[in-house]
Amino acid sequence: MAANYLKITARRLFRQKTISLINIFGLSIGLAACLLIFLYVRHESSYDAYHPNAARVARLTTVIHGAGSDVDVALAPFPAATNLLQSFPEVEAVARVDDESNLVIKVGAEILGPKNFMYSEPAIFSVFGFTFLEGTSAGALSAPNSLVISRSSEKRFFGGQPALGKTLECNRKSYKVTGVFADRPANTDLKIDGILSKEFKEDSWLADDFAYTYILFRHIPNLALFNHRLSRLTTLAQPSLDENAGKDWRLIFHAEALTDVHFAKGHQGDNPKGDRQFDRVFSALAIFILLIALLNYINLATARAAERAKEVGVRKVIGATPQSVARHFLAESAILVTIAWLVAIGLVALALPFFNRLLDTQLSWTGWTTILLPILLFPLTVLLAGGYPALVLSRFRPVSVLKGASTGLAKGASLRKILTVAQFVIALGMLTGVVAFFNQMRFLQHQDLGLDQQQVMHIGLPDDSIAAATAPAFYQALRQESGIRAVSVGSGLPVDGVAMNGIEVNMGGKKRQLLCHSFFIDAQFLSLLHISLTEGRNYSDSFATDRTENYIVNQAFVRSMGWKSGLGQKISSDNRTGMIVGVVKDFFWHSLHNSIDPAMLIYKTEPPNAVLVKAPPSEIPRLKQLWKTYFPYSSFDYWFMDEAFDAQYKSDRRTQFLFNAFTGLAILISCLGLYGLVSLITIQRTKELGIRKVLGASIPRLVLLLTSSQLWLICWASLIALPLAALGAQKWLATYAYHAAINGWMFILPVVTLLLLTLAVTGYRILRSALANPINSLRE
Repeated sequence: MAANYLKITARRLFRQKTISLINIFGLSIGLAACLLIFLYVRHESSYDAYHPNAARVARLTTVIHGAGSDVDVALAPFPAATNLLQSFPEVEAVARVDDESNLVIKVGAEILGPKNFMYSEPAIFSVFGFTFLEGTSAGALSAPNSLVISRSSEKRFFGGQPALGKTLECNRKSYKVTGVFADRPANTDLKIDGILSKEFKEDSWLADDFAYTYILFRHIPNLALFNHRLSRLTTLAQPSLDENAGKDWRLIFHAEALTDVHFAKGHQGDNPKGDRQFDRVFSALAIFILLIALLNYINLATARAAERAKEVGVRKVIGATPQSVARHFLAESAILVTIAWLVAIGLVALALPFFNRLLDTQLSWTGWTTILLPILLFPLTVLLAGGYPALVLSRFRPVSVLKGASTGLAKGASLRKILTVAQFVIALGMLTGVVAFFNQMRFLQHQDLGLDQQQVMHIGLPDDSIAAATAPAFYQALRQESGIRAVSVGSGLPVDGVAMNGIEVNMGGKKRQLLCHSFFIDAQFLSLLHISLTEGRNYSDSFATDRTENYIVNQAFVRSMGWKSGLGQKISSDNRTGMIVGVVKDFFWHSLHNSIDPAMLIYKTEPPNAVLVKAPPSEIPRLKQLWKTYFPYSSFDYWFMDEAFDAQYKSDRRTQFLFNAFTGLAILISCLGLYGLVSLITIQRTKELGIRKVLGASIPRLVLLLTSSQLWLICWASLIALPLAALGAQKWLATYAYHAAINGWMFILPVVTLLLLTLAVTGYRILRSALANPINSLRE
């Protein structure tokens, strides 16, 4: 029986090559797209889940609450770790991780500035899973000036030779390598290539002593209950805050599951990561693409019902039961779907390397979930693709069919219209998403940022006392270079986090305390970045009080205070009390996902953190020479501001590319199905077209006759799809603090595009049928 099914299916495949190829190719593209999206979403959802104790680990974050503002940071004060261990019995271990962005390692005569090196403590090996290749986790960071490194770091610093027991010069101190661990997987937000030992001094709850803090629980925790109990930690911190900051300040703690950290938002000091909303969108996209492919199959199968009706009638006359007929058609579908699955898996294998390079990911066809998905989807796709056509065809009555009656075919035509409208609804929704993405990304590119980023280089300065003494001579050397147009000293304009200062202002006779973003600048900062003043003046060395008392603030600061004008208003902060002498136009220092926060620009160049240099890339070799002259023991770390700002939208561009690519595949599948459907319809109406042509119908009239039904279906689909697309676009744009307006052309363009694609895809087939000699069709 199986051999018979296979033989009949093979004959039909070769007899109707075009329709068969459309069915197989359309379904395989849909399945491949679905699998690729699944691999991507699974990768995004698996961040840090590989740790043995991942379900028992959480990250502690802090909200610094003042009288006038709240600041949410991804870190916690140093004393929180000890107090968690002492006051919460459910806590097994706590590990603090302090990022080291200015590490300098000297290997021979070479100065290196490695990334992903951290300071931590022995508890990190209890909280997280590390595979040690040399040494053991026991006591690896217990001794002062000890260090563990990854296998990649061992190859880089020791040329692949065993590093255990050897020393590395880090920031002019000798650290002994006490362990080498295996490289971390790509799906982690805590990227570590080296860990240096550190003693975390627990002097204050509200100083600069904050670190990423990870909690290991004894059992899988109820985080909602634990977060409620963290008010105990707030109480423990309050005496220190009352003494050092005032009674208006509080620390509010929150624990978030380690596997949720990748999707955490709104924390300062956190890096941009994944977006759970986009993962849901892509999951829905996978379902839609697969649905379009299956609808195509069903559409074409029911359209061929008229051709196969006599075959069913003959089978039933010679004794076939409805069940055996249904089994036959299901077997045909199973064979076609099997071929489509094999082609889809081959397409995924070919596409994965390109996909990984383009998106900078490491997706792989491994893991039990990857194997389980095709196993579960295969029978489902067979039933969905072949179930309804088998049911319809098996119900044909042999006597009616052999007499030429069209029993059940009218109902099939209605179903085909519903399925085609469903395809058009999905296609229009996805096309509208493409237009919305394009419009928003264009808005981001042309938005006035309030400053000029072009050819502005941020150079990080060493933070040791020797470098601080050398820095002024370095600035002067930079200013004497003819290729350098401007130089500014201070904190620079970091895009990954800005310093926060506690300040006190007078509002309506009442004192208000709050935390505010602070930039340390000099008198050249505003002119270098072309930041314009809306009130008052710039800093000047002619005014001695500019360095010790005065402030410049942005417009957002003035608005947040409720002032009509900021000039002359008094501000008090650490060791500085003065008045506002200037107000600058709002400028962006982070992505447009965030609104512009109140900020102060303080004249302070000591100790220096960074130098901003306005110069073309061609000056980099000369800058490196100068750096080596003044800072021979430090690595030259720099980045261009426009590139750093642009990198903040890397995730958005990746999402846009994925959405566009998979929308293109969905449209391609729809077009293939539409072409196949129109081909079948024109074949079925060949004699009708011949008769109409003999009776005098013109070619345009015949083309309109065959295309009008498709155009009406697009109109009905537009009425359903566009309101839903508008709601989706509005919800997505709301994730940006600044976004493009929703305009009518965003919805007109997808409809026009779909109309043109439909005419282009179906026009050739329809026109060929309309131009055919009617005599040939009437003879058949």
